[in-house]
Amino acid sequence: MESLAHRELGQVGFDPLGPVVRSAQVSSGRTVHFIDEGQRYGVPLIFLGGAGTSVRAFRLMEFARSLQEQLNVRIISVERNGLGQTPFNPAVGFEAYAEDVWSLLHSLDIDRASIVAISGGGPYAAHLAAAYPERVRSLHLACAYSESIGTAGITFDASEVAADPVSWWTFPTSSCVHKIPGFVDSAIEEATRGVFAQGRRTVPAGLKQAFDFYARSPLPDLGRVDAPVFTYWGSEDSLVPMEHINRWQRSLDAKTSGREIVQRIYGGEGHDVQYRHWDQILTDVVYLGSMVMVSFSGRTYLVDALKERSLLGSGCQLGLAAWHADA
Repeated sequence: MESLAHRELGQVGFDPLGPVVRSAQVSSGRTVHFIDEGQRYGVPLIFLGGAGTSVRAFRLMEFARSLQEQLNVRIISVERNGLGQTPFNPAVGFEAYAEDVWSLLHSLDIDRASIVAISGGGPYAAHLAAAYPERVRSLHLACAYSESIGTAGITFDASEVAADPVSWWTFPTSSCVHKIPGFVDSAIEEATRGVFAQGRRTVPAGLKQAFDFYARSPLPDLGRVDAPVFTYWGSEDSLVPMEHINRWQRSLDAKTSGREIVQRIYGGEGHDVQYRHWDQILTDVVYLGSMVMVSFSGRTYLVDALKERSLLGSGCQLGLAAWHADA
């Protein structure tokens, strides 16, 4: 041993290059592509990414991998029809997708799970929750699209996105995502993978189907979902404006059921809340609203939610200390 190098190095295995995509056959007979990241007995979280994304889009959230591991959150995400490496099947809509997801969770010995949806993942999350409301541990909606809001609704053109998917993923220079090393490049890679993983000549039918669903399909009735609900929105979000919160409230029948919806509204922020406050989303998944993540003097803390207002008034800031490193 004395003949070896002077210093032993700590790395033995390989560090991950993002989530590993797996495949499994579910009860419908279909093969699904999915990721399963985290400890087997971690808090299970079903993740639904934005419009047109593959299952590997979750790597854009792995800037907080250390936090996810510390909080012991297990992430499961199932690729949607016709996106990434999942072939398009015209028979697979919201309901069929929901059945496949819950079937996969059953095979993984997961009975109940939290559901987190960002942006265009919203309608899929709604149908997941409506299919088996008793299996929903909590529901978290981060600037999550609900349905077209009349003349104020945002329309999406799949052909335009397919022609220039990189522009679809471009964030303004003022966005917080530019603080995350490698985020912009990873987003560009995801933009092309989500649409063209099966080949450039393959018609992105899955994207067209998703956009058609967004325009024509109302949210299902979520009145039977008896679980904590959280919304996260930027007051300046122009892509999925705050009016969508009202649609979610009506679907959940929150006003008449007495169910409380925890609204986390971030003043002056836009359609990047899901990244900027991913730390709080993970915190809410684990602690169901009782704790808030703050930072002070370059350190990150979990604190009692009842103390949030006084702490922010005394110099603490929301989220991981990394967000404030340049402040």
